[in-house]
Amino acid sequence: KEEEEAFSTMLDRGIKFFTELESELKEEGKKQVTGDKAFFLYDTLGFPIDLTELMAEEAGLTVDSDGFTNEMEAQKQRSRDARAKAKGGGTKRLEFI
Repeated sequence: KEEEEAFSTMLDRGIKFFTELESELKEEGKKQVTGDKAFFLYDTLGFPIDLTELMAEEAGLTVDSDGFTNEMEAQKQRSRDARAKAKGGGTKRLEFI
């Protein structure tokens, strides 16, 4: 029951944010949800990217998928950097690619 309530709250927040964003974009004559806004929905509000894409499509908008991916990669790098700093006292960790 608690999980259902948390999911419902997340959906409500995400839908509210998206609806406000949609109005803003349409007022400005724009047709694309930027990668940073899509990432905010995902990372901060817990709103699934596929749901953002579906809602955008229904509203006649697109989502900047490349921008979203770039934001995701930047967040992962910030997380790795923070983890490395916490573990190694700030020394740079080498990663094999």
